[in-house]
Parts: sequence; structure tokens; C-alpha cells
Amino acid sequence: MMTGRWLCRNGGASGKDFAKWGRSGNMSEITVCLIIAVVTMILFIGRVFPMALTSVLCALAMGICLPSVKLSAIYSGFGTAPVYMIAGMTIVGDALFQTGVAQKIGITLSKMKIFQSERIFTVMVVVVCTLMSAFMSDSGCIAMWMPIIAAVAAGSKGKIRSKMVIMPAGIACIVGGATTLVGSTSQNTANSFLMQVPGFESGMGVFDMTSVMWMVDALMVLYFATIGYTITKKTLKPGSPHFDDGNVFAQSSEELDNVPQASTRKQVISVFTLLLCILGFILCGFAPFNKYLNIANVALIGASILFVTKTIDYKTTLKNIGWDVLLTVGFIATLGVALKKTGAGKLIAEQTLAFFGGEDASLQVILCVMFVLGSFLTLFMSNVAVSAMLAPIYIPLAQRMGLSPAPFIILIAIASNMAIATPIGTPVNMQILPAGYKFSDYVKIGGPLWLIFVIAVCLTAKGILF
Repeated sequence: MMTGRWLCRNGGASGKDFAKWGRSGNMSEITVCLIIAVVTMILFIGRVFPMALTSVLCALAMGICLPSVKLSAIYSGFGTAPVYMIAGMTIVGDALFQTGVAQKIGITLSKMKIFQSERIFTVMVVVVCTLMSAFMSDSGCIAMWMPIIAAVAAGSKGKIRSKMVIMPAGIACIVGGATTLVGSTSQNTANSFLMQVPGFESGMGVFDMTSVMWMVDALMVLYFATIGYTITKKTLKPGSPHFDDGNVFAQSSEELDNVPQASTRKQVISVFTLLLCILGFILCGFAPFNKYLNIANVALIGASILFVTKTIDYKTTLKNIGWDVLLTVGFIATLGVALKKTGAGKLIAEQTLAFFGGEDASLQVILCVMFVLGSFLTLFMSNVAVSAMLAPIYIPLAQRMGLSPAPFIILIAIASNMAIATPIGTPVNMQILPAGYKFSDYVKIGGPLWLIFVIAVCLTAKGILF
């Protein structure tokens, strides 16, 4: 029965439905979903429209054309934590500038030798973010570091530019989050499937992923110390007239000099609020605090404190929020929902595995296909969704091959955290959008590193895990 949408409300197409498409003449829901996804990527990369408008168009198309995607999914992304995390921490970070604290921090830190070189400072931030995000929320880690980076850049007399450092910091938080079991949520999702297998009720250990990830972390640090920094510079073009367009963290030392110094009370409150948020981000990863706190309400608590105490001006602060970023984050979430609900993501996984021989393929091939597939899908889908989709496919495959499913789950957990080449695969990359990055910036800077990771893991995973 047609309903005015493309298909009947039959809950989505299966692989068999997809195979029958050519005979029936009816376009399957999966096909429609994939067409919309490809067009969206083309619009993003080609910058045909502003990123926020492309996200709106994608959400509308997915919600209206796909029966298994509810209409409410078009705007459901605005009920997710990343939107409020970005808004709240933008306010907390802006308070440091409005009160003049950023000027003091920037001038003080810029006098230290390590902060005289942008490349050295970038590497230092990458190392610290990697270590911190291994044991705390990766979103909380980058939220903490963005205002610090902005403050150092503003006080460096142009030696350090915030836009050059924030993206490497974000990538470090994402990758560092995959180093241990507690660094991100997707590995816990994959682990929950492993714990349902008899004999593996205890699941993965906290440092099981570290056996593979220490090499990945080292490659990332080396990348940004060498060619990665050069690629970032060529991509972002610092010094060009439009370099800082859209960068809410761009404050020159001259601009800071013109910022009136707020009262000591307001400065203390702004610093206290930032420290309180940092503490909240750490605590929300542990019981019993995670029952009451998450990254979104920690950021909102911080913003509320600043407004209630009148530390910052309400109207000025709202003008400084990157509303285009919030629109992008809120609407693009529909893309991941559609890939999961229609079964398009699962079909891609199953068909790709079958193409390479399925369970008859060699272990090396299966591991490589699994990791490449997971790493690719997580560029466009939620990392949690990728873990939840791949784990049920590969656990029975491992059992039929007479192998332990644990190494497969470890690789799935790692692959789901490789969302470093697009802004839509993970909340962290969405959080750094206010620094003024374009879709193509993520591809050009994160893409080569993503490829390095894939090659390195594919070559070494079998030897390390089996």
C-alpha cells in the first residue's frame, strides 16, 4: 500500500529485497538511502551549499522518502548530547575571553619555550589529548582543550593559530579514546555482544585494545610531527584572507588587548566553571556519577552558572555561538539513523564480506575486510551503531571458523573509533566544527592518517591478536 512516500511501511528492505529490485522494477528503500547518502557526500565535498543547509536537505530526504525512518528522526538529532555539549562548552570557552582570562593565560603560557613553535605545541597537545582521552570521555577532553588552545594562540602574537591545532587535538581525542576499554562508548557496545558468548562472560580487559592501539597512537604523533603538520598547513592555508572565517576561537592578541578586564570575581568564576566542567567530564565516566551526569548536562551546568552569576553578557554570548554548527550536528544525525534503520549499512557489510569469499576466505583477508569496512562505515555512521551492526555478524563467523571471537571484537571496537576523515562520524569532530573547518578539511587532513591506520592495522593485527 503506497503512503505518499517511496515505499510501503514494511520496516525496511532486506538483502533479498535488494536482490529482487531489478526484477520488480521498484526502487528498494536501501537503494534510495544509499543514493541520498552519496548525493549528500558530494554536496558536502563540493561545498555546493553551506554545510548546515546540506544537512537539512539530507535529513528531510531521509525522513520523507524512507518509510523505516520516522519523520521525527529529521530533527531527533537535536535531542542528542553533542548538540548541547557544543553549545554549553562554546559558552564556557567564550567566558574566558569576555572576562579577559584568556589574555592572561595566553600571555603567560606563550612565554614558555615549548609554546614558541606551533609544530611542537601541536605535538604536545596531541600526546596529552591521546593519553587523557584513553581514560576519560573523548568529547570531554576536546571540550576542555579547545578554550585552552584558543587562549594560548591568542597570546602567542601569531606564532600559534588555534585552527591549526584544534583539528589535530580532536583527532587525538578520537584515536586516544580507542586505546582502552573505557575511552569511548563504541567498544563497550561491541564488548556487550562478546559477553553474551559462553566462555567470554567477562568480556574484554581494559587494556586489550592497547596491544594494537599503542602502534596507532605512535603513528599519529609521528604524523602530526612530520607530514601531518605540513598537510594541515597546506590545507588550511594560514595567512590567507579567509583563513579564520567561521572560527569562533580566533582572537588575535590585538583584539584581546582591547577586551576590558572584568572584575576579579567574574574572572575567578569563569576559571572555576571551566575546572568544574573538566571534573564533571571525568566523573561522568564512572559510577555512581554517570547516573546523574553526562557530557551534555555537565556543559549546560557550566553555562548556567555563568549566566546565573552574570559573569558574561547573555545577548553577546548568544551571538557568539556557532548556530550553523549546531544545525549541522542536529540534522546530520539522520544520516546515521537511516543507514541503520533501512539496513543499508548491514547490507554493505554482508555483501562486502561475501565478495571477498565470506567464511571461506583466509583469516588475513577476513580481518582486513572487517577492519576496512568498520573504519569506513564509522565515517558516516555513529560508532556505536557500527559496533552494534558488525559484532553480530563476525562473532558467529569466528565460531564457525573455530576461532575465538575476542580478537574480532577488539578489531571492531578499534575500527569503530576511526572516524577521523569526516565531520559526521563522531561527536568530537562535530565539536571542533566551530573552529571554521570545511568538510574537505577533514578529508584532506584526516584522510591520509586514516589510510595509514588501516594499512598498519591490517598488516599487524593477525600477528598481534592471534
